[in-house]
Amino acid sequence: MEKSVVDLISSCLDSGNYKEALSASTNEKYANDLNNNCWDLITAVIGKIEDDTLILKPSLYGTCETLLSNIVKQCSPEEALFEFIEQIQVAKNNAQFAIVLDPVQQLLIKLSTKRFRSLEFTLDSMSTYISSIPLPEHQLEGKERLLMDSDVNIRRIIKIYSLLPPFYNPLIKEITLANANNTTKDILAAFLISLLGKPLIYVDLDPDCNANSEARICTSSIIQDICILVKNVNKLLDYVEFHHKQSLKPKSRNILTDNEEKLSPYDDKEKINMTTLSGLFYGIYSGHFEVPEYAVPAVYSISYVVHINLFCVLHLLSFAEYGPVAKGMGLCTKILNQYPTNTSHSVLKNSIHYSLCQSLVNIAIYSSYDTLRKEAVKLISNHINKFEYKGRCMLIKYILNNANHSGMIGYAITLYKNSIEDAFKESELPDCFTGPQLLGMIKNMCYLPHGAESDLVELADQIITALNFLRYLALKDNLNRTGIRECFTIIEDDYLKKLRTALNMSRAHYEVKLMDINNSKGLPEEQVDISINVGGNMLDKIPTESKKQIIHSALNAFHLIEGLVARLSECIVINKSQ
Repeated sequence: MEKSVVDLISSCLDSGNYKEALSASTNEKYANDLNNNCWDLITAVIGKIEDDTLILKPSLYGTCETLLSNIVKQCSPEEALFEFIEQIQVAKNNAQFAIVLDPVQQLLIKLSTKRFRSLEFTLDSMSTYISSIPLPEHQLEGKERLLMDSDVNIRRIIKIYSLLPPFYNPLIKEITLANANNTTKDILAAFLISLLGKPLIYVDLDPDCNANSEARICTSSIIQDICILVKNVNKLLDYVEFHHKQSLKPKSRNILTDNEEKLSPYDDKEKINMTTLSGLFYGIYSGHFEVPEYAVPAVYSISYVVHINLFCVLHLLSFAEYGPVAKGMGLCTKILNQYPTNTSHSVLKNSIHYSLCQSLVNIAIYSSYDTLRKEAVKLISNHINKFEYKGRCMLIKYILNNANHSGMIGYAITLYKNSIEDAFKESELPDCFTGPQLLGMIKNMCYLPHGAESDLVELADQIITALNFLRYLALKDNLNRTGIRECFTIIEDDYLKKLRTALNMSRAHYEVKLMDINNSKGLPEEQVDISINVGGNMLDKIPTESKKQIIHSALNAFHLIEGLVARLSECIVINKSQ
């Protein structure tokens, strides 16, 4: 029995008889068999391609390329395209993905009159393959992130992205020249926007460290092509607002009540969502990429553009991974620069600013990346200082009430102290730094959650900064412009008195612990049963020497606080006498 054309070509490829394989694909004798079995032949040919075929067996790779081109010429375009689409979805490696792009492009050009559905299926299959690439998992930052370029999955991502422009650029050119229908244009634009989400959102695109990286070149190309297709990119800000509001609602199943075909490509939540839109507007507004002027027309309100972009910033900052957070930081920095100095506190009616503050505080405290923590601290200051004094006080008060972290509260107190120092240069002191408003802020700063029994080690940063601020104000405001003099009684009775008691109790406690350790000298480590409680954490498994260091550090902090309390008390007496 004569072999089918599929078996014949497959065996020729396996045995290296490439000329015979090519001859069979164009032989009239097998034309009918080839047409009837094109699905199986496409599968068989693509199955011969491994990741290293192009390097180790270039003749095999070239033969397979030619075979696929011959199939496209001879078979039904609809049937062949359907099989190619399936092969993209199940591709085992980048080489299999790459080898189908040219024949698929040829088929789509053939199907120009009824392309938009075929194009949509094709791009969906590409998205499926791209999303299947595992994400890189590294805890790298700073210059160490340059090593990411050698990661296998990063290389796969960049390779795929570099293959896409040659595939879709002829389609863009044809669409724009022919002034094609909006549906085709929107399908392609939605796909390109989706590329800016996962996995690219996790790749380092820092213009300082990776200015000429392949990833940045690919991203820049995608952004330029989106601008060509969409023209006015700002019209997509409405989608950001919609998806942000949707994210605040309880999750529910999406039920399509209308025919799915009536939905715009921009309504496809797999392609257009907060992650992909955040990736897009990071590219447009971060200043890290060149964007044509026509794509961001100046007719939009700056306030609107800024606030919608802050939704993107919030979304990017909600990730734990370095890539998205770094992009959120970059976008945030540029967006905050859109605000003029001394922006009115009325802008803070929009709760986005408090959400931003909370996100930056969380990163500054909890991020596992040192560079991101430092950048978040800097952005907190930039954000607060964009506002006039009342706005600054509102945001600082929010941090004092919500940070629940001694170091961050201490930083907020420092920002308040810097602001009041600037305000003293004004001819008239703003109300937010005087009378009841000042007293309210002082009560937030000088807060001992458990009174005299509070953990002073955990609260040390906050206490030291608060005492330094009060001492500064007592010395600075000898004319009582702020009304600090009327606050002294409350400071002394509600804060300093409790703080002195807490200091005596804490010092006595740690001195006993130190004595117990000194008395246990000579005993084996496992027999020294002395635990220390710091910030609610029982430290009993650490070496004895480390426990001694912690105790000495605590006693030094108590000594510093005690000195500051004494100096503040002296300053209060001096201020009162004036």
